[in-house]
Amino acid sequence: MFFSSARQGNFTWAIRIFVFLVLTSAFGISPSFAQPQATESAVPSIPVLVSDFELFSLPAAATPATPSAAPIATPSATPIATTPTTAIATPPATQIAPSPATPISTPSASPIATPAATPIATPPGPQASTPSKQKSPLPLVSGDPNLPSVQARRLTDFFTATLLEILQKKGYNAMRASGQNPSSGAMIRGVFAETDAKNRIRRSLWGGNSTNSRFFLYVGIFNLGRPDQPLYEIALEQPANSQYGPIITLNNYIPLAKYELDKNPTDEDVRKICAQIAASLTALLAANWSAFAQ
Repeated sequence: MFFSSARQGNFTWAIRIFVFLVLTSAFGISPSFAQPQATESAVPSIPVLVSDFELFSLPAAATPATPSAAPIATPSATPIATTPTTAIATPPATQIAPSPATPISTPSASPIATPAATPIATPPGPQASTPSKQKSPLPLVSGDPNLPSVQARRLTDFFTATLLEILQKKGYNAMRASGQNPSSGAMIRGVFAETDAKNRIRRSLWGGNSTNSRFFLYVGIFNLGRPDQPLYEIALEQPANSQYGPIITLNNYIPLAKYELDKNPTDEDVRKICAQIAASLTALLAANWSAFAQ
């Protein structure tokens, strides 16, 4: 009986150990199958669209057409009849033969030897100082550079091209927004704004009478699965003021960032802001990859 109970106890412990090992191995293997895929490799596959940032400008002033000068009619001159003159016959003149001139021999002039001029050594002048390295300006676009619309398009085009370049270097499937957008992915939109005397956010108006020297650029990242989300809304009550654009209310329910830049930014200024926008996009997609991939 003792040995029977002992064998029964050993068998029970063997079963318990076997079950424990099975559960332990199953517990160690299952998390590897349940672990989600790494988002770092999946984030670049999400389509990213870049829309031109909104920057409005004053319309070009229409120049009135100057009327063409009417020709002045002048009276035609009346011809005056003149009587014909009678030609007077004159006898032909007799030619006088001149006597041939005798050539006078002159002695040939001997050249006078002059001493060769000795070159005067001049000390080297001071070297021109190399100008300090300046920030490169933005590239030009076609059109009259004096028009406000051309200047505004120059800035927005350069922002779009620079942001696309940085995103594509990071491995994103980034492209410029067009009429047909995919049903999933992310879109980057922005608007240039500034504040008025009452600290209200106004849409910038390039070429207006604003005294502000800097822009506020508000950039939002939108989910293409929800295409109806606006970046801002125009306020109902608008003051009559030509210095700025209309008062706007930003959408606080989307990821929104605010950047400040000069109204005449350089190439380096634009690239710095575009790099910050790309970093914000990477952080957002890494934290919410599934929301933008669906």
